[in-house]
Amino acid sequence: YYDHFGEGVINTVDRQGSFGLTISNGSPAGLISPDSASRFASLNAIPLYSGPTSNCSTPPCDMVPPPPGGGFPFTPPQIQAITWGLDNGLKTPYSHVVDLSVTRELRGKFVLETSYVGRFGHRLLQQEDMAQPMNMRDPASGMDLYTAARKFTNATQAGVPVQSITPVPFWENFFPGAAGLAALGSLQSNGIACAPGVVPANPSATQNMYQLFSCNGGLDMTTELLQADWYCLPACATVHGVTKPFQFWDPQWSSLYAWRTIGNSSYNALQVSLRHGMTSGLHFDLNYTFSKSSDIGSDAERVSQYEGGGFASPIINTWSPNQLRGPSDFDATHQFNANWLYELPVGKGKHFAACGFLDAVFGSWELTGIFRLTSGFPTTVAGGNYWPTNWENSSMAVLVRPKPESGTFMVNGSPNIFRDPAAAASTFRFAYPGESGQRNNIRGAGYFGIDLGLGKTWKFAERSALRFSWETFNITNAVRFDAAGLEPVPGSNGSGNLSLTNNTGFGYYTSTLTKPRVMQFAMRYSF
Repeated sequence: YYDHFGEGVINTVDRQGSFGLTISNGSPAGLISPDSASRFASLNAIPLYSGPTSNCSTPPCDMVPPPPGGGFPFTPPQIQAITWGLDNGLKTPYSHVVDLSVTRELRGKFVLETSYVGRFGHRLLQQEDMAQPMNMRDPASGMDLYTAARKFTNATQAGVPVQSITPVPFWENFFPGAAGLAALGSLQSNGIACAPGVVPANPSATQNMYQLFSCNGGLDMTTELLQADWYCLPACATVHGVTKPFQFWDPQWSSLYAWRTIGNSSYNALQVSLRHGMTSGLHFDLNYTFSKSSDIGSDAERVSQYEGGGFASPIINTWSPNQLRGPSDFDATHQFNANWLYELPVGKGKHFAACGFLDAVFGSWELTGIFRLTSGFPTTVAGGNYWPTNWENSSMAVLVRPKPESGTFMVNGSPNIFRDPAAAASTFRFAYPGESGQRNNIRGAGYFGIDLGLGKTWKFAERSALRFSWETFNITNAVRFDAAGLEPVPGSNGSGNLSLTNNTGFGYYTSTLTKPRVMQFAMRYSF
């Protein structure tokens, strides 16, 4: 697989010989090294194996663990696995690039260049759950699962008692066996009857399903759905007259995230550059970019499911992937940068002439520098440990009131992205069933940094020289905080400092974009 995408794009199952493109399949039944391999005792005896990858603890054992049983075609076991892989219909990503520039030479060796730059990506690699539970629609009422589940979420959030819940055709038609006290008893015996109020003497299927879906505040639809779909609590779904488990899920997987070439992106930018050629010892470039980059996910294809933020940009709702389209993780509306080289006017042949010892000490010094300033980078408010739409990845939060002021503020002696964290948290709500939430709708701090260098060269002969350099990075020792560091770390299920379930640390920065000031000195002799 290395010759197509690099090691990181192949996740777990594909590394051992599953579907995909080219793969490395050395010993799918077990890994045997030269040190752990069994030794032949004779020409006619198969070695017995009880090494670290053996399934046998008491010899005699097979040389390697036995292959799985079954004939062909082979029916995979119903293990509700969580795994990752590759879509076998991957296509080559491509992009359209548009560039229009106007350049004008000005007096005094100045050059002004103004450009429009556009880049539009298609068939980009994006992680999508191929085993997300089906959003089935009731043919009789026309209502789908997400709409029916949202009714329960809204009722739970409003504290509606179970006896006030009226029949909803979706639940009545898909789960007719959920009606009655017997079905309620199965929920109660398993400790998953959560709705407030008094249960009627003969509860409807909708009321008993409300008992189930009101657990966890009505915000954890997929977790509650699996109780009914996997374990028939309070009843299995009936689809086309057939009542059985695994109507919404595939029994082999609870989640199967796969890289698919379904992503898209757009970048539009105005770029302005002012350049000054070397005159009187001075050369510099000034650059400004006004841009916007949008996509449905910013994960690079080199990351695995956990490594490097693999959980940051997967598609949450497989049935509506563009729900997460928004600013790219690296988007910066404004960017300024400059670089310069200035030969100090002191020394032999310079404005302030110096010869001999004075030239050796004070002459021909060069001052170089790099300056960079950006507007704030985007970040996302997470929905916490709830899975309203996808059972593997939690949805983001949804902004319901005017966007709170964000940037860098000192709150209780620590830097926070919000001026008032408690008030900011109240402007968001948890995502409802079928929603992915909103991505990258908050801006944190931008980057600022100035690097300076001072150098001088002494020439001893035509082919011999000694150069001294002193370079300082982040000379102002400026501190800019990293908004992306507030997001959930890979595998944490939405528990970062921008999670709505984090009541004590909401919005507090945990890392920086900049590094502390660093100096380095060098002396180089060339000949």
